[in-house]
Amino acid sequence: MPAPPLRQLRANGVELAFVDEGAGEPVVFVHGACGDWRTFDVLRPLAARRARYVAYSRRYHQPNPWPGDGSDYSYQLHAADLIAFIEALGAGPVHLVGHSYGAGVVLLAVLDRPELVRRAVVNEAGSLFPKLIEGRPGAAAVLAERASAWGEMRVAADRGDPERAAELLFDWISGERGALRRSAAERRRRWLENARTMRPMLAQPPPPAISCAALGAVRVPILVLRGERTIPFYAATNEALRACLAPGAPEAAVPAAGHLSFEQSPGEYAAVVSAFLAAAPPPARI
Repeated sequence: MPAPPLRQLRANGVELAFVDEGAGEPVVFVHGACGDWRTFDVLRPLAARRARYVAYSRRYHQPNPWPGDGSDYSYQLHAADLIAFIEALGAGPVHLVGHSYGAGVVLLAVLDRPELVRRAVVNEAGSLFPKLIEGRPGAAAVLAERASAWGEMRVAADRGDPERAAELLFDWISGERGALRRSAAERRRRWLENARTMRPMLAQPPPPAISCAALGAVRVPILVLRGERTIPFYAATNEALRACLAPGAPEAAVPAAGHLSFEQSPGEYAAVVSAFLAAAPPPARI
């Protein structure tokens, strides 16, 4: 299914590239690290049959121009961009689907401007709030392993090797060394095209502290989603997020998939997300 024309929308003072396909209630997809508007493209044919599929590239990500040196790269800035993007889209309240870093951006937008969001899918937003798992059983080892992996990424980025930093990130989220090198050539190319964002992402100030109480006060329906086989850090942070949300907040695990569950099991991922956005019972196998 050929991609629709790539469009530009001015939001929060910058031009953001996006694609827009289908009809119905708009669903805005927000990509994670080393991603762009193409990240969710495997889902586009499935999603655009059921709703209005919108996927954009966050500030500094391909093919957007760099408005600065990247020193302002932050969760807060990307959340402000997302809010401005929704407003500029002029489509009324939207559904949001965010993955990894993008899921953190979605959460911040929901907390700041809940009236703009109908429902939200938060897919492994762990790096937004690692402190939520502090003190939990097994958390010390999980946090130490993450700190070691991210420290290695920072060393590579600081010595001027963003592609190595991006490779280390992909391998870490995949749970195995050499994962990016073994991935399909097109997948690897897209990931490395955004490697330049690694240094500003790793150098940004700590994300805003989000309390469990603030999460519990959210009234926008949120689906906490993860891959069944994701790495321990994301499994632990997903569990902590779900525990903070209001009682009854749904959660799901995409079968036989890791952190990149939307790529590894696109049919199952689309079914779970579509059922939630339609407020229908989720598929039995979750």
